[in-house]
Amino acid sequence: MAYGQTGTGKTYTVGRLGNDDPSEGGIMVRALEHILSVMSLETDSVAISFLQLYLESVQDLLAPEKTNIPIVEDPKTGEVSLPGAAKVEIRDLQHVFQLLQIGEMNRHAANTKMNTESSRSHAILIRSSRIEDGSNTSLPNGTDNLFPDNLPLVLKSKLLIVDLAGSERIDKSGSEGHMIEEAKFINLSLTSLGKCINALAENSPHIPTRDSKLTRILRDSFGGTARTSLIVTIGPSSRHFSETSSTIMFGQRAMKIVNTIRIKEEVDYESLYKKVEHEVDHLTSEMERQQKLKNSEKMQLEKKLKESEASLNDLKVTSNMQIENMAMEKRQLESTIKRLMLDLEKEKGKNNILSEQIIHLETSLDENKQKQLENISNTNILADTTKSHEKKIRELLKQLEDERSRSASMNDHLNVLQQQLSDAQNYFQENIACELEKQLSRTTEEFASQISSLEERIADLISEKELVYEELKSTQEKMQQEMRHRQGLEDEILRLKQSLADNCSEESKALCGMVRSGSGLGSVPFMSKSGKSRELLSSQRSNISKIFEEVGLPNVLALLKSDELEVQIHAVKVVANLAAEDVNQEKIVEEGGLDALLSLLETSENTTIHRVTAGAIANLAMNGSNQGLIMNKGGARLLANIASKTDDPQTLRMVAGALANLCGNEKLHVMLKQDGGIKALLGMFRTGHNEVIAQIARGMANFAKCESRVISQGHRKGRSLLIEEGVLNWMVANSSAFSASTRRHIELAFCHLAQNEDNARDIILTGGIKELLRISRESSRDDTRNLAKKALNSNPAFFKEIQ
Repeated sequence: MAYGQTGTGKTYTVGRLGNDDPSEGGIMVRALEHILSVMSLETDSVAISFLQLYLESVQDLLAPEKTNIPIVEDPKTGEVSLPGAAKVEIRDLQHVFQLLQIGEMNRHAANTKMNTESSRSHAILIRSSRIEDGSNTSLPNGTDNLFPDNLPLVLKSKLLIVDLAGSERIDKSGSEGHMIEEAKFINLSLTSLGKCINALAENSPHIPTRDSKLTRILRDSFGGTARTSLIVTIGPSSRHFSETSSTIMFGQRAMKIVNTIRIKEEVDYESLYKKVEHEVDHLTSEMERQQKLKNSEKMQLEKKLKESEASLNDLKVTSNMQIENMAMEKRQLESTIKRLMLDLEKEKGKNNILSEQIIHLETSLDENKQKQLENISNTNILADTTKSHEKKIRELLKQLEDERSRSASMNDHLNVLQQQLSDAQNYFQENIACELEKQLSRTTEEFASQISSLEERIADLISEKELVYEELKSTQEKMQQEMRHRQGLEDEILRLKQSLADNCSEESKALCGMVRSGSGLGSVPFMSKSGKSRELLSSQRSNISKIFEEVGLPNVLALLKSDELEVQIHAVKVVANLAAEDVNQEKIVEEGGLDALLSLLETSENTTIHRVTAGAIANLAMNGSNQGLIMNKGGARLLANIASKTDDPQTLRMVAGALANLCGNEKLHVMLKQDGGIKALLGMFRTGHNEVIAQIARGMANFAKCESRVISQGHRKGRSLLIEEGVLNWMVANSSAFSASTRRHIELAFCHLAQNEDNARDIILTGGIKELLRISRESSRDDTRNLAKKALNSNPAFFKEIQ
């Protein structure tokens, strides 16, 4: 920063370009040349902004159409920035020369007695850089497990080179006309800079950085986190001894200031988030694909298992049937063998009998032989008998041989049957094995065919995955387009904010001009200024209408749900201004604007949101068709809740205005009381703020007037709901304590309450007769006086009390 008297060489030291001779280049050129020599175009980016502070207005020297650029302060970090200024990325030194020449051409300068090219504005060159760093050495301890080793870091830096306009005395510089105004603003900003330097040098608890835009921009440069160098320039002439002394003292005070240098290194969470999000999406899709593949394989295996179980059950049933058949055949064979054995036993019995007979015959033969020996005489007879017996014996022996052969044949037949039985068992087992082998081969072939079908299915899934990837890519492009569209809407809102801020600043300047020049000028300047204010208001509304037509109501309402508080606030302001016009109210309600406002009123904790949202609802509540919707959606309850939680007069004024509009609908009075709206309206008396009380009085007048009309038509009887809430004592005590408009509303409400005969006793007990008499004589409105006289004359209780 270069500081000193005009004409002492500040611009020569800081801003000289040195096109012909590089050794003649100033600090701006030398600094940017050094930065370009050490930077890497692949990983680093450098951009510059060239501004001037002229007549307390920040102007862009690279884009002259940008004037009165706002100064924005980050509420979290306190960092000061100029978002409206043009930022130009520089590529080489020749590009820098071109930009600085453009800036110098657009800078204000003039010819004075002390300098032929005196700078009439403060020039500020802002250079910002961004350096990518892949290391994570600056991360806090304990976070190594949370972030990868190649975590992207960003090292940001900002260099301000300031060529201050020189302080000057008008008698020495010879400034005239508009140059006097320029000198005034230059000296004013330099004075503010000097105050800040003094406060920092003396360790004062308050640094008046907000006294000037110059000190706001340079807040980080002194007493902040930047490394600051100060160039003090002085003139050798003894004629300027006082200016030289003041400049040197300024430098001595500045040397006492200690800045805390801090490197601004931060994690590039945006790129990290995109990378992690891409990885998560990829892993999620891969997991889903694997899960689907596993599920399909599981289903196929379960299907095969069920088919195998069914085949096994069939085989078991078939085997059981074959086993049962074989068992039946076995039983039949066993019964046949038993029958043959019985026949064999019978044959054996017969053989035994024959043997016994043979033995008996042999014994008989022996006896016969003995008898032959004894009876030789009977030899012939015995011979014949013996022959006959021998013949019988031969027959019996032949019969015995036959029986033996039959028994042997039966044994052979039995062996054959047993062999057949064993052969049948072996054959059945071989058949079962063959059947099982055939079934196994068929199952194997089916399994192979299923595997081939699964492979075909996997190929189909891969093709489907590619299609889904294409659809995902198109969806991401659509989302990016939506994000760009949303960013455009937010930029429009910020532009609207700037327009509103400019209008408000111009209006405040106009009002300041009125106050300073008000003595002795009459009312003509006031009328012209008022006309200008109305023109500013109409132009503001036309700007809002234009933005509304370009952006569209649905997009404006969508910004009410934005995560950024500033965007929400400005979106609500736009909706509130739109709601002030009757033609827009129906569209706002149809597009869900009322629901969005009530939701914002319920969920937000910000006082500004509460104030502006209540104002928007108040505008909508001016329409009778919207009043019922507001009540049915719990609007009165939400307004009452806000009134109980805040003490901000402006917020309470908006809430009271909304409730006052709702009081003008007699159909909603009972619901308004049940939701606590009347109690909340009367409870806001505690603030004592005139504008809040004016809205409360208007609401009471609306309520009492509608209630009086309903009672006079016979639709309702009984005491007033306002009297039940205890408002009568306050009205009697304070009806003449406020402004004329507030007093008229209170008097009107009191007179309407007096029209109801059921309220007469309460009015008499609170001393309201005297107030009615006063209103009938002193009220500034004829209709109010007539209402008071009508109440006094028509009510016998009042007439008796007067007598």
